[in-house]
Amino acid sequence: MRSRVFLLEVLVCLLFTAAGLCACGASGDAQLADCPFSQLNWNSSIREVVAVEGEEHGSYDSVYGGVCYTYPREFEERMGTVKYMFDGDGALASIAWTWGTDSQEELLRLYHTIYDSVSAQCGESGYSAEHQTNYGGVWYRDNGDIILSVMITSETKALQFSFLSPAVSSGGQAEAR
Repeated sequence: MRSRVFLLEVLVCLLFTAAGLCACGASGDAQLADCPFSQLNWNSSIREVVAVEGEEHGSYDSVYGGVCYTYPREFEERMGTVKYMFDGDGALASIAWTWGTDSQEELLRLYHTIYDSVSAQCGESGYSAEHQTNYGGVWYRDNGDIILSVMITSETKALQFSFLSPAVSSGGQAEAR
C-alpha cells in the first residue's frame, strides 16, 4: 500500500511539473503560480497554505513585508525546503524551493537540469549570470517571473528556484526598464 501511495505522489508531482512548465509562456490566468513544487495559486491565503501544507512549519520575516512559511519538500529527488512568502497585506508574493549540498558538482548538475527544462518551456532567460560563485537565470513572464539562482561559497552551496507573483514581477516590462 505504501508503495502505491508513493507512486501516486510521484505521478502527481510529475503531472504538476509538466503542467507548470507547459504554462510558462501562457498569458492566461495570471492567478496560477504554475509552480512544479506547489499546488497553490497567487490567490492562496496564509490559512490555505497551512491547510494544504500543515501546521508544522518554520517562519521568518518575508522580504515582501509579511511572513515567510517554510516546509520540507522533495523536488527533483532531493529534499529541500519550499518557502511561501507573503507581502504586508497577506498576499502570496513568491513560492520558492531551496536546496543545499556539500557537492558543488551535484549542485551545478541540478542547476543545469532545471535551467535547461525552464528554457525549453519558456525560451531563453532574459538575464543570465554565470560567475564562479553564482549562477542565475530570470524568465520574465506576464503571469509571474521565474528566478533560478545558485550561490557557492566555501561554507554554502545552495540553489533557489523561485516563482514570483505578477504583483512583484517585472514580467514583459523588464526590457523597458
